[in-house]
Amino acid sequence: MMRPRVAFTLIELLVVVAIITLAIGLLMPSLGSAREAARRAACASNQRQVHHAFADYAAANRGRVPIGYRKIRQWNSMIYSGTSKRLVLFGALYRADMMPQPRIFFCPSERNEKLIFDTDANPWPPGPAGVSTSNVWCGYAARPEVNLPDDFSAGVPKMPRLMALGTRTIFADAISSPPRIDDRHATGVNAARADGSVSWIDRSHFDKWLAPCVEPIGPPDPTWDDEQGQVWTDGLDRH
Repeated sequence: MMRPRVAFTLIELLVVVAIITLAIGLLMPSLGSAREAARRAACASNQRQVHHAFADYAAANRGRVPIGYRKIRQWNSMIYSGTSKRLVLFGALYRADMMPQPRIFFCPSERNEKLIFDTDANPWPPGPAGVSTSNVWCGYAARPEVNLPDDFSAGVPKMPRLMALGTRTIFADAISSPPRIDDRHATGVNAARADGSVSWIDRSHFDKWLAPCVEPIGPPDPTWDDEQGQVWTDGLDRH
């Protein structure tokens, strides 16, 4: 006797496909959240290692560190200026050979190519001895503590002492304007303090000062200097 053939009907197949599609739809947000949680943890680990670089720099430079900004407080994340042809801000660490693992200076959640390690928009290594003489940005932003002009020979304020900064935030995820947050963790930032600790700061703690900050294009514009100061002092330092 011939055995009857066992097979799925078209309707049964469609039901199975629908169930699988629904399951994938339910799982995707969870998988995305898990990936971002992993990237956020990696970002915090990066920042702890970057703090070690600052501590080493301080040990070699009478306790002082390149924590500051260029001309306006929103310009606080550069390594090399293609305009002045100088290593600036975080570039002081590069000049002192304290960036042996440069990738740790960049957040793994970043989507803006200007703030990602070694892209066409942000090539590595920086400077005339490197592959590019264009601007090179760090993935993290320094506390806008003092104005550190590019040309140190003209006489500049002394770099702040690391120990004198106590438990204040010394650098964090890029935080100069709302898009800088949107392109990364979106809901907040990782922030490293002078004592070496790293904490997550929810965006709600600083968004009211950050919201109006339109990042300048062209000549320096100090319009949002006060708000940027409050982002750090009233937003990051207190949480």
